[in-house]
Amino acid sequence: AERFFAVGRVLANMVAALAEQPSSRLLKHIIRCYLRLSDNPRACDALRSCLPDMLRDGTFANCLRDDQTTKRWLAQLLHNVGGPRVPLQAGTAFDHMLG
Repeated sequence: AERFFAVGRVLANMVAALAEQPSSRLLKHIIRCYLRLSDNPRACDALRSCLPDMLRDGTFANCLRDDQTTKRWLAQLLHNVGGPRVPLQAGTAFDHMLG
């Protein structure tokens, strides 16, 4: 759990930096990392509440305009974590990291 949140924190910081200084190549790698994390059921559950909103709200639409592969990866990621955005249940292995 600690490694997941450490990686998640770094990726979220990189997403925030990309909003100010876009790089489609870096965005592609970040989306791919999130997509791989979403393959793990526990990580996917955690991503429902901690995936950056900028990946959900179209912030990077211009960056992805000409990259069909990355658009497909982002769509798959959003599908994977598409469940309701609810906080993790207390008592999970992650709760100590959310405070």
